Amino acid sequence: MAPEEAAQAAERLARALGLAEARRAALIEERDALIRSVAAAKGRLDLRDAIEACLRDLQQEVHQRSLARFETLLSALVQEVLPGEKPVSLDLTTERGLPALDIGLLRPDGGREDVLEDNGGAMTNVVGTGLRLIAVVKAGIGRFIALDEADCWIAPDRVPAFYRVLEDGAARLGLQCLAISHHDVSGFGPATQVSRIGGHPGSGVLVDGPAEACAAAWSPGDPGFRFIRLVDVQGFADATLPLGPGVNALVGPNNRGKSTVIRALRAVFYGEARDGLVRAGAAAARIEIGVAGGRLLRFVRRPKRSPVNLWSLHEPDGSVAVENGTHCETGGRDVPDWVDRLFGITRVEDLEVHVAHQKFPVFLLGEKAPKRSAVLSIGREAGYVRDMQALQRERIAEDQRVVREGERRLAVLGERLAPFADLDALAAAVADLRRAAGTLARGAGRLRAIEARALALATL
Repeated sequence: MAPEEAAQAAERLARALGLAEARRAALIEERDALIRSVAAAKGRLDLRDAIEACLRDLQQEVHQRSLARFETLLSALVQEVLPGEKPVSLDLTTERGLPALDIGLLRPDGGREDVLEDNGGAMTNVVGTGLRLIAVVKAGIGRFIALDEADCWIAPDRVPAFYRVLEDGAARLGLQCLAISHHDVSGFGPATQVSRIGGHPGSGVLVDGPAEACAAAWSPGDPGFRFIRLVDVQGFADATLPLGPGVNALVGPNNRGKSTVIRALRAVFYGEARDGLVRAGAAAARIEIGVAGGRLLRFVRRPKRSPVNLWSLHEPDGSVAVENGTHCETGGRDVPDWVDRLFGITRVEDLEVHVAHQKFPVFLLGEKAPKRSAVLSIGREAGYVRDMQALQRERIAEDQRVVREGERRLAVLGERLAPFADLDALAAAVADLRRAAGTLARGAGRLRAIEARALALATL
């Protein structure tokens, strides 16, 4: 091989060696990074039990602090409406690793009674209303509740006390309340805005309410519902129920349409709408709710049309509102996300907290103990703890994945690095070859110079 060919071959070997070294360096870097991440994941998994125990203890502490406040509030509510009754007792236990809450009444002998099974309807309604107030406030969602005949089992002489409690709770908590009742107006507190059902379903139910007083009580930006208008909704041809901040009441005799207002709210916010909601002979039922800023939330039920339900939010000039790029007009059977987001009237732990159903008035008492705990621990502190627990579960799953896939990848990298084991020796050999090629090239140069001089001498 000529010296030039030897030098070129040595350079080709050097370039190939450089590529191999770069590939080996990349594989080693990936391997070292994987070793560090797998070791970190294993370290966190080793601490898994300790972290979960710490979070459970923290959750228990938060629950206990909340329970003490809840017991005081519910007991005060019971004593105010039903004097002489037993105090409310809340007992927090654990079922299948989840907090479980038992709600009962504490007897003088230290025993406990079940609120739902061992007591009358008045006690059940009072405690259920208190639990609903707690749940709405602790959830941090829309501060509105609608109660359908929540006072039906309370003795008439105690109804004023029930509404005094509602008024005080609404004022303290910044809560708007609509109470449907058949009790006489005199049973309500002085701060309650009272509207009366009139007319007849056949000719059209009417609502007589303090519209001017309710309107004057609002500032334009205040959160809350200004009115509920029902057009061709069952017995209502066209009627408007005015609403003010605090407690509002709709009263009247039975079977006149009071509960239709509740059904209308459930249609708007829970999507519970049927064709029976439409007044006989009408093409569609329309529900309109006045909201902050002069806006109007509208729901339309249109039988045999597509979409059968239509939600829309309108500006004061009638145009469809746009929120964060979302055009607030949606059809379908499910409540649009923008309705939940803007008004916060939504289910909590699959429970209907805001709008009570007349046929299912008991709130939370009939649920299983873990769900009771979940609903009443949805406050800020407990929410933070649950978020941390959720993050811990996600972290564990991610760490397990990192270990599983990392070890599998490390095995592959080990196989790919094996052929590079003699790369350093090859690098030394290539360096020797390049030096030898250089020596040959220099010798060849000197030889050519000598030959040239010899030729010149021969010529001379």
